[in-house]
Amino acid sequence: MTRTPLSTNRIHDSLNTALARKRVVFWFDPEAEWASEYESYVPVGVEKRQVNGNEFSLKVEISRAELDQRFLLYFPAAKPAEADNWLLDLLLAGHEFKADRASLDLEDAGLTLEFKDLAQQHKAFFRSPVRTTKLKQLLRPNDDERVVRLKMLAILAKQDASIDLLLLHAFTQIDPTDPDAEDPIEELYGKHQLTEHFWAAVASKFGYINPQPNLRDFAVALFSSASCVPPKGDLESHARVFLSWWKDSVKNRSAFEQWSNHLADQLKVEAFLMDPPQGFDPGDDDSYQLIEQFCIRRLLERFHATATDSELLETIRQRSSSCWFEQHEHGYHAIKQALQFRSLLANADLQVPSIDEGLKRYCNSWWKLDQAYRRFSFHVRSYGQPKLMQSLRSWMENQYVNNVLLPLTNHWSDRVTEMSSWSCEALPAQQQFHMRYVHAPLSSREVKRLFVVISDALRYEAARDFAGRLKAQSGKGWQAEVDAVLGVLPSYTQLGMASLLPGNKRAINTADSNAPVTVDGSSASGTDNRDKILKAYAKERGIAIQAEDFLNLATSTDGAELTKHHDLIVIYHNRIDHIGDKRESEADTCKAVEDAFAELEQILRKISSLKGNRAVITADHGFLFQQEPVDANDRSAFPDAKELTIKKKRFAIGSGIEPAAGQKVFTAEQLKLEGDWQAVFPLGLDRFPRSGAGNRFVHGGTSLQEVVVPVITLKKERKDESREVKAELLRVPEKITTARLKFSLFQDEPCEAKRFLPITLRITVVPKANEKELLCEPVTLRLDSTAVEPREREQLIDLKLSNAAGGYNNQLLELRIDRVLEGVQTPVRLETREVKLLQPFGNDFDDFG
Repeated sequence: MTRTPLSTNRIHDSLNTALARKRVVFWFDPEAEWASEYESYVPVGVEKRQVNGNEFSLKVEISRAELDQRFLLYFPAAKPAEADNWLLDLLLAGHEFKADRASLDLEDAGLTLEFKDLAQQHKAFFRSPVRTTKLKQLLRPNDDERVVRLKMLAILAKQDASIDLLLLHAFTQIDPTDPDAEDPIEELYGKHQLTEHFWAAVASKFGYINPQPNLRDFAVALFSSASCVPPKGDLESHARVFLSWWKDSVKNRSAFEQWSNHLADQLKVEAFLMDPPQGFDPGDDDSYQLIEQFCIRRLLERFHATATDSELLETIRQRSSSCWFEQHEHGYHAIKQALQFRSLLANADLQVPSIDEGLKRYCNSWWKLDQAYRRFSFHVRSYGQPKLMQSLRSWMENQYVNNVLLPLTNHWSDRVTEMSSWSCEALPAQQQFHMRYVHAPLSSREVKRLFVVISDALRYEAARDFAGRLKAQSGKGWQAEVDAVLGVLPSYTQLGMASLLPGNKRAINTADSNAPVTVDGSSASGTDNRDKILKAYAKERGIAIQAEDFLNLATSTDGAELTKHHDLIVIYHNRIDHIGDKRESEADTCKAVEDAFAELEQILRKISSLKGNRAVITADHGFLFQQEPVDANDRSAFPDAKELTIKKKRFAIGSGIEPAAGQKVFTAEQLKLEGDWQAVFPLGLDRFPRSGAGNRFVHGGTSLQEVVVPVITLKKERKDESREVKAELLRVPEKITTARLKFSLFQDEPCEAKRFLPITLRITVVPKANEKELLCEPVTLRLDSTAVEPREREQLIDLKLSNAAGGYNNQLLELRIDRVLEGVQTPVRLETREVKLLQPFGNDFDDFG
């Protein structure tokens, strides 16, 4: 045999390892082929002895030596039979060293001689000292060949020793759409003769049997066994647990989607779902994205059929835990808003007995119809599936325009035509905003500094929406209350902005087509002019600033200077009107509202950082909006007049106006404005013809949506006393004797804004001995009940254990309740409970699915 310094060093290193573990090491060398290696071995603290008829004296020497003294006994002969071995007791207590390759590998890995066949079979694995050292670190005293090979597989894949993780890794190493791609199992393990053992481990856990196993075939079996869509697979129930785990893995989610979409195509899933059998219900199956699309399509069909709202909402709730839900969230939310709208409309009486009663009813409930429509339009447009959503879009547009906007604006207009001046008892006039919401608070001892945010075209329903979201958010620190004022006419930006400023007399320059406005003779157009008016009012301690400039202030420097020198800070914000009031972008009005909400939250955070504790958010006017193009019949010709100097979609200003049917004229005096002129307004939904301007987003007129102007008063909370509701485990058994674990979860309090907030939980079962292995499909549950009755807040949980649980009979399992945080991959542990698995009649898990 050829000797090299490297091989000699390895033998000496292995001897060092053996002697570090055992006091006496035996080395039998019947052919004396390792004599030179024995002679050249110079150990530290070890006595070398060659054995040749001196067994008795050696035994005496070893027995009398110190207990920490080590001995290497070299036999230039074969190992004797036990009956003839004088040193048998020392051999049994010590270690037999072998210098053949397999034995050296065993030495290096810390394995005993019983694993010699394993080392010989997987020589390629042990050629790497790095792999051998890693294996040695992973080994445990009771590991059998199956476990050792699993750990070898894990080392090669650089994963933990779990067949689930190894499978997951393999799925990420191949593009399923590439027919020429190499099978990663063979590529990873083939040259180490471990491929067969990999598939044996898969077969043991999943029941996957194939004479020629491969990853593509296993993927078909896996998805077929976990999905309700044919073909039906026959893998064990752990297949569903594995697939659920794969879907939940942020790291490996893209690979799941790639495999799922590929297999959906290969297995003709779409063809099946286009014509499913009678009564087919996918339940919560989310194996393929096509199932998600099928569920949405069926929801839309059932919306127009006989399904109840509660049935449809329950389906949406069930699908909310789907791994595809986020990609179709806008579609589901659109359906929810349509259901909300339908319910509101069914209970709405849109009669307007009087101006005051109409305003009260709008502020109490009718605004919710506008909100549901706007939210619906936003979600449908964001979803980007026009063909799929066409029927629902048509239904919503027809219902909103014909059964809400038309009757409501017509009934309201009937009352407007009776008005001799633009005023009411139900709401304060917009011109009173400054005195009520600015001057009065600043004059009190309670308020030292006030921030006023004027968001252009933030209509009443949107303000209610924004305030509601603030109230529902934990830790934001603002109390929000919504009032309303009666907006000025015409309801356009220049006049609306001027009406929010301090002053008594407001006048429109009717000679200018832009209709600029003055307050007590001073121009109120633009930030600079408004700033002058505010400074005059507040004795230089007032300021007007654009929202963008305000947000760009450095908090510790410019921001600090701002609050040091000003008690009244008025911030002008323009997102909705900026987008909606342009023909090319008016279709994005609903998204502009959502964007405005995000920007308003930024402004409030900035105010908080500047130690502001009082704020008011209001608008200059509202707006009318339809997502679809306006009907050609909703047009009103400009009336005969001596002159019309200002012409807009929803109003015109001039003199000598002779209103046609469906039009209302007010004088400047009747509108509480300076000047000798008249303003004419088309009633209902009518627009005046104006080329180049948009038709879907309009304001300036008399509709409730245009003239009910919101005022949100905000007060910084001293302390956020809200908390998430708590979950209490009920009736958890100490022992499990079937493949199901049943218990209840109780929500301690009804959910309530600013007090008790919803919580999302993830429920799993793992073995105490191997906490990385799931034994059931994870259940995601949201505790958001508002029920006052305690028994209505209790939910029964029925967990189905997979066949993998059968391997932990007579062992402890752990029931885990974790809190799921938005945007955080790892859930937070809330509670655990130990249960013992006891299978009284063998493995009864095979029949559970």
